[in-house]
Amino acid sequence: MTAGVVSVCGLCICASLICKITEKYSKEQAMLLVLGVCIFVFLILMSNIPDIFSKIDELINRSELNGEYIKIVFKALGLCYLTQFSADICRDCNENAIASAVEISGKIQLIILALPLFDLLIDTVMVIME
Repeated sequence: MTAGVVSVCGLCICASLICKITEKYSKEQAMLLVLGVCIFVFLILMSNIPDIFSKIDELINRSELNGEYIKIVFKALGLCYLTQFSADICRDCNENAIASAVEISGKIQLIILALPLFDLLIDTVMVIME
């Protein structure tokens, strides 16, 4: 696993250096290189997804908590990663307004995703207050 991280870091550093050289001549090609490397790294990371989901299921089964609430937390985490990744790519393209729109969209989706947790919190507070 550590070798995979080292490989990804090495690839990203090399690609960043190539992008710095390339963007002097063609910013579009440098951006395509950035997107290509990001997609490649994402595909490498996708191979770990089944292990992550199986471990999450194991943790849910061992805990006394409702599995739906734990799944919401992990979905929120994934949403945050995806939003940050997308906004960073937009900023790399010097599209700050689009990056802000992506972040606002992610925040709104996060609120919508967390509504069941707010319901649980309010129910718990109401029970304690009775």
